[in-house]
Amino acid sequence: MRSTLPLRAIRLRHVLREPSSWVHQMPVVADLRERGRLEFPSPVTVLSGENGVGKSTLLEALALKLGFGATGGRLDDPFKQASTGTESPLVHDLVADLSQPLLRGYFLRAESHLTQVLHNQSPMETAGRNRLEADWDITARSHGESIFDIFHEYIDGAGLYLLDEPEAGLSTIRQMALLGQIAEEVRQGAQFVIATHSPILMAFPGTTIYEIGEHGICTTALEQTEAFTALAEFFADPHGTVDFLLGE
Repeated sequence: MRSTLPLRAIRLRHVLREPSSWVHQMPVVADLRERGRLEFPSPVTVLSGENGVGKSTLLEALALKLGFGATGGRLDDPFKQASTGTESPLVHDLVADLSQPLLRGYFLRAESHLTQVLHNQSPMETAGRNRLEADWDITARSHGESIFDIFHEYIDGAGLYLLDEPEAGLSTIRQMALLGQIAEEVRQGAQFVIATHSPILMAFPGTTIYEIGEHGICTTALEQTEAFTALAEFFADPHGTVDFLLGE
């Protein structure tokens, strides 16, 4: 595995383009501005936290800043979609500190995965495949199966891979299998930044976990994340938890 990871850190510009924008009122962005720099020291960095705290907003801004398409896909796709019109203005104020020019990568986002699957099945994409057979129809696969097809074809060793809630549509067993895939690519020099609610994907050894919430950004251990503690409490007493939730 390479000793130098492509993404070192992110920060905000000293002079913000849209300082009054709603995105700069989010705790995650305010915290990033205050701390000055967010490091990515590990092959796997996880952004965890509740819905709406800004995990995907931050990951999307990073992806667009690095040159990925707005709907996801490979970094060097000449037909990538530059914008969907719904992106936050954070991309204009974000700065990415790279150790080297970024030549390979993939941005996988759950909300536009189907759009990207259809694109990846286009004649130009199938003709240029390296691992999947040209006649392999990703669109005929389930959501979860197509995630693994994408991994097999496009996530290939040294590079930067941004995954936005990749666990969507995956069973518990398949999330474990995905963790194994991530481990294999890390051994080949890959770096991952993952926004996820899955404690399974957070469990990769040596992962840097940034828990995002109303407090901003905190470095934390797997067992201290909200996702892990909520599941641990449920499994400790599933019937009692359900009774409590149902008011019984």
